[in-house]
Amino acid sequence: MIITGFHIEPTNICTLKCPGCARTQFIDKWPSRWKNYNLDINKVMNFLDIDLTDKHINFCGNYGDPIYHPDFVEMVQAFKKRNARVSITTNGSYRSVNWWNDLCSQLDDRDQIQFSIDGTPENFTQYRINANWSSIETGIKTCVANGITTEWKYIPFSYNTNTIIQAQELSKNLGMSNFLISASDRFDQYTEHLIPVDNLLGKRFDNQQEFKKGLKQQVEPECYQGKSYFITATGHFAPCCYVADHRFYYKTDFGKNSKLYDISNSTFSQLTNQPTVVNFYQTILKDPATVCQFNCPKTK
Repeated sequence: MIITGFHIEPTNICTLKCPGCARTQFIDKWPSRWKNYNLDINKVMNFLDIDLTDKHINFCGNYGDPIYHPDFVEMVQAFKKRNARVSITTNGSYRSVNWWNDLCSQLDDRDQIQFSIDGTPENFTQYRINANWSSIETGIKTCVANGITTEWKYIPFSYNTNTIIQAQELSKNLGMSNFLISASDRFDQYTEHLIPVDNLLGKRFDNQQEFKKGLKQQVEPECYQGKSYFITATGHFAPCCYVADHRFYYKTDFGKNSKLYDISNSTFSQLTNQPTVVNFYQTILKDPATVCQFNCPKTK
């Protein structure tokens, strides 16, 4: 298997309360059990015992926003010293000009920062609750001024389908590199009121509805292609971010026996040669786990 990159969650800390987020839902259900975690930089760098030259490091959280790791700039610097390519997905709220300048100083023309803003400044907080447009705009303008590739990521919801063009024009006026419409396919009881019209739903949405009715799905997992090995803010390995979501995690070996997948106890090469991990990849296409059928079905 050719390894193309890693998906890393630096922290599970976030300032937002998006209703579809695993963090929001976990805290609402079990507030006393929530703990904040920040990934240890030395542990993750020691765990990744392979050449990272041109490997894609995707900083994006299941539960947190990467920019709230207290030493995130230093983490990015550590990966850049090993010649990795970096992409960062963030809402972008509440960081200063100086902080953004420090981050940009570590990046080069292979890297990208993606700002998740689902709507216009007037309506996007209907989903991105607690977000702050003024500080997001500061982040965007600072990144653009530093010559960093920037992207506006826009998830269509029921409240914002009529403001897509307006947001796209704003992204151009801000000098951003790209505007991405990213259709969601993960709606549940917390977000049913936000479902947009059918043609703006993700391609996997119909497959997931079939799965909920009991129909087994063939899968097309990115982890099988070496794309999305996941490292959590708690310092654990999982095949992908979906497996590490608490709604699936404890039904898999990665959650049931999480000590085996603690990055403090082994290197990436050692861990991916463990029998349980080898068996997971050998059987994933023939006998996919529930989490794989739901999150990685082949699209029609």
